[in-house]
Amino acid sequence: MTMVSKRNLLPALAVVVMAPWVACDQPQAPGTKAIVIPATAAEGGAKNVARPTLLFQDTMHAFGTISEGHVVTHQFAFRNEGPGEVLIADVSTTCGCTVPKTWPRHALAPGEEGVLEVSFDSHDKSGPQDKVISVVANTDPSVVRLHLVGEVLTSL
Repeated sequence: MTMVSKRNLLPALAVVVMAPWVACDQPQAPGTKAIVIPATAAEGGAKNVARPTLLFQDTMHAFGTISEGHVVTHQFAFRNEGPGEVLIADVSTTCGCTVPKTWPRHALAPGEEGVLEVSFDSHDKSGPQDKVISVVANTDPSVVRLHLVGEVLTSL
C-alpha cells in the first residue's frame, strides 16, 4: 500500500475537486449521431427529409374477457412502407405487467416485414384494461402507440 505524502496531497486533492467543474464547461448535448441511416439522416442540421413509415396490421388487440392470472400474448405485425430503412430504437409499456418480448433489432429495408410480440400478465388485475405499448423509431410519426384491451375478471 502506498502512502501519499503531505506535500503531494494538496495537488491531488485540487485535481479531484476541480475535475467536475472543468468537465462541466464542455457542453455534452445528447443526440442521435450514432444512428445514421442515409435515407433519413441529414448532415449539417435539420432538413426536410422524407422519413419512412411503419404500417401495422392492427394497432389494437382486443383480448376479450379473461380470468385473473392468465397471460395474454399477441404479435403485432408491421411492414416498412419506406422510403428508407427503419430502425426501432425502443419499445416501452405503461405497466410492468405488459412486456415487449421480441422485435427486429436490425434496420428494416423498405417492404421488409416484422413482428412485435407483447405479453400481458393479468395477475392482480381486474376490470377493464388498456395497456399501451410505445414503439419509438426513425419514422413518421416517431412514436406509434399500440393497445392491448380487454377485461379481467377476478375469481371469487
